[in-house]
Amino acid sequence: MAEIVPFRALRYNPQFVPDLQLVVAPPYDVISAEAQERYHARHPRNVVRLILAREDGQGAPGQDRYERAAWTFAAWQAGGILARDPEPGIYVAEQEFSMGEGHRIRRRGFMSLVRLARYDEKIVFPHEHTFAKYREDRLRLMRACPANLDPVFGFYAGQDGPIRAVLDRCTEADPQVQVTDEDGIRHRLWILRDSAEVTSLARAFRDRPVIIADGHHRYETALNFRDERRARDTAPPEVQRCRLDNFVLMYLVSAGDPGLVILPTHRVIRQRPLLAREALRQALERFFRIEAFPLEPGNPVMSLRIALADLHRRRRDAVAFGLYAGGREVLVLELADEAVIHSLVAAGHSPEYARLDVAILHRVVIEQILGIQPTGQADDSIHYTRDEAAALEAVASGEAHLALFQNPPRVEQVQAVALAGERMPQKSTFFYPKVLSGLVINPLDPTELAPTST
Repeated sequence: MAEIVPFRALRYNPQFVPDLQLVVAPPYDVISAEAQERYHARHPRNVVRLILAREDGQGAPGQDRYERAAWTFAAWQAGGILARDPEPGIYVAEQEFSMGEGHRIRRRGFMSLVRLARYDEKIVFPHEHTFAKYREDRLRLMRACPANLDPVFGFYAGQDGPIRAVLDRCTEADPQVQVTDEDGIRHRLWILRDSAEVTSLARAFRDRPVIIADGHHRYETALNFRDERRARDTAPPEVQRCRLDNFVLMYLVSAGDPGLVILPTHRVIRQRPLLAREALRQALERFFRIEAFPLEPGNPVMSLRIALADLHRRRRDAVAFGLYAGGREVLVLELADEAVIHSLVAAGHSPEYARLDVAILHRVVIEQILGIQPTGQADDSIHYTRDEAAALEAVASGEAHLALFQNPPRVEQVQAVALAGERMPQKSTFFYPKVLSGLVINPLDPTELAPTST
């Protein structure tokens, strides 16, 4: 189903940038305002100056941040700071990381170009909704800097034996690139150029759908950019089809990789609930079994983590999540009314979607009980965070009214929902670790044709 091809990456030239750690960064959408300043200060050639440029950055006076990114991108290429690899290849990438104090985990995948396909073609599948304003932001940047500045992160289903065998052989050699990021995650990169191996990899991938793990906005932006260029292209269709802008840079991992980790994203409700605390609990009791965990005044965060450990224990057998509405206890809610699931199916949702914790959380608690209706736009009524302590403190301090804690969905749930043609609510998943920006870039020269994999 999916078509992958090698490409000639644009990469930092070690002659000018001998220490990659100074110039790489996470994807733009996980960079806070504080981190943006830190990356700008870290090195004058940090990739943040492309993916998330400041309005007052280097460039001509009066330029906006997209124009400044374009100025920087052109200057770095002209000056040899970013240099194009001479031959196309597949870039095998590995991340080695820890979860808490546990053992080191490795996740291995590869970066290639993947032919763009509309979602209705059922080749590439989204798993969550996106916000229009972020798609517009990325499209403006892509027009200014015609390139995939960082990869979309996807995973693929099915037996991965033939693919794993190719990657095993490639990684027997020393990596071409090694860098340890600020979080202690080690990133290693090999370049697969052997034509027989590239062909073998591409053939093994042809019958596989791709599920987007991270980078929905970037993927949809690449589709829009392709369509804009295609509308102006007067070449024959067979030539148009081979242009680079028909492809997008993706990092691809097997769904069975033990390093394909999803972390929870909690909800902090800033909008005042329609119900007072006691009335809220009574409304919840209609649908959920409730267990209360007291918060110790001297160590509320530790008490919260005990509640979240109980929440995690229920992960495989029940629909469950946590709730804090202030006061001295955190509630763990477990769905007791199966009619809720049946109602979601009756409303047209798949059984896979109807049994998601986050689906029940949004439909019953956020929409029905709290009266917060989704707008399809990014707004301030719900704040998303992975920091459970910060979520607790926001409510305890009165900054927010409610915190909702959830288990992350399992990879197989994400896959099932995506292949069923459904999308989860925004910010339902946080795949970890992220793929660094600045390791490889795919420039989109409008006159260049994509290499073949056979």
